[in-house]
Amino acid sequence: MRPATHRFGTAAPLAEPPRGAGRPSGVLPVGFRRAVSASLLAASLVTLSAACGRQHPAAGASPSHRADGGVPSSPAGTPYRQARVDDRLVFFTSATGAVRQVRAVLRGPDELSAFARLFRGRAPEIMARAEDTDFTRSALVGWSTTTGCAKWPSASLHRTDDTLSLVAGPHPKAPPECFAPFHVISVFEVPKERLPERPRFAD
Repeated sequence: MRPATHRFGTAAPLAEPPRGAGRPSGVLPVGFRRAVSASLLAASLVTLSAACGRQHPAAGASPSHRADGGVPSSPAGTPYRQARVDDRLVFFTSATGAVRQVRAVLRGPDELSAFARLFRGRAPEIMARAEDTDFTRSALVGWSTTTGCAKWPSASLHRTDDTLSLVAGPHPKAPPECFAPFHVISVFEVPKERLPERPRFAD
């Protein structure tokens, strides 16, 4: 069955009352009614827009950083959004040549010493830079890895849920030829409450 077709004609204009004729009481002029309706609609839209602005963050705003630059805390049992967790970069070096790939949370002076000894000639400097660490409130995260042909100027430590990851500081693009790969050795100080109970390390 074909759908019914409707034709809508143009309504004939209403006849205007004769000049001088009285207007029924309680009826506002058409122009005035339209102006009032437009004002009420505009006020409603402003109110609605303000309410939406309070309920939803601005588009593009990152939920993982507070306005004051601090690291947000997450209620127990909720996923930990990606955020930087280190307070300071205790030790960092980027150089050519091979290096042992080590990733470890160092919770005391003995663990720090064992980590530093893995790098022989750099051990005294690592120990000296970390000697003022307060292990009652912080831990150290040691991370060494090969970075290919890219020489990193610095690094930071980030956390997503229970996974820690190493993030390079801004640096130029690696050259097309690579005769000797670079490596980095990093030691970060991290407040204990920002570390997962059982940390995992990103590749």
